[in-house]
Amino acid sequence: MPDPTITPALSPAQWSAVLARADELTSLRAGFESVPFSSHALAALFLYDQPFGFSPQDVVDEREVADYCDVMSRQHGIAGDVAKSSAFSELAERHRMRAAKIAALLPPIEAEGGE
Repeated sequence: MPDPTITPALSPAQWSAVLARADELTSLRAGFESVPFSSHALAALFLYDQPFGFSPQDVVDEREVADYCDVMSRQHGIAGDVAKSSAFSELAERHRMRAAKIAALLPPIEAEGGE
């Protein structure tokens, strides 16, 4: 069940207005060029430790879903259903990519033993 405390960042009308003026969004981003962080880094910093941000568990979940999709792809391949096998394989790759994107927005996870 979705968390009712997590609401859209912008209303549909606000999104529409922003997307209709993409040049202003570009200008807004350019205004941050003087800070010592990239827009990617700023996104990570602004999302860090926020209820609407990401957690290491999100990365784990996406990787586990990708692994499950790999299993399903193999099973459908063995059964001769090439279309479903291919669909699960592609889905696995999308989940792996999503896990990588989320992980890139999180602080590094310390290796066990504090290394």
